[in-house]
Amino acid sequence: MKATQQKKKQEVNVFSLSSMATFKGFIKNGLDSSTLINIIVCFDSNFDEYRKRGFTFTSNFFYYHEISRSEVIGVLINKHNFQVDEAKNSFNKLEKEFNMTKIIRNDATDASYEQIAREANDRVIKTENNPKLRICDQDIIIIGGFLRDTVNFVHTGDVAFQKTCTELKLNLVPLPERDIKKEEEIKKWMKKKSS
Repeated sequence: MKATQQKKKQEVNVFSLSSMATFKGFIKNGLDSSTLINIIVCFDSNFDEYRKRGFTFTSNFFYYHEISRSEVIGVLINKHNFQVDEAKNSFNKLEKEFNMTKIIRNDATDASYEQIAREANDRVIKTENNPKLRICDQDIIIIGGFLRDTVNFVHTGDVAFQKTCTELKLNLVPLPERDIKKEEEIKKWMKKKSS
């Protein structure tokens, strides 16, 4: 009975035009808050376009951290002029259409992963001699969740987030140029809002 309950790890080969990577197990894509916002805003929540192009999204392929939900909805309302219900519905639709898996914070186990992420960010700041690369506590929590759930690919346009993930040997999928510009606008707006 125990033999049938054990999970088998299999090798998965992933190829792209720029590089090749080999992973054991399943491919998991982690989306940070800014990426979730970009998908909702840039694609106007019209996810049928993906299906028309032949994309399908299996469960356990896209992951997001639970703390991203309130941040995404807040930015949609305050920066992109969504109505409250429209922002919530857009997020819910994204979660459903992309079959996204929510990473839930576990206080008992996540503190150690978050400490690893914090130390990696400290090393990035020290190596680059750039205090502007400090990531916020929410980003530490998100990266800690990605580490715990063994996310293979991280989608983000935030440079400090990217550098911290690189330090942790997480694979990055860069955002298109249009999304990076949108990311910069959101960060400027959030800094003004918190001041």
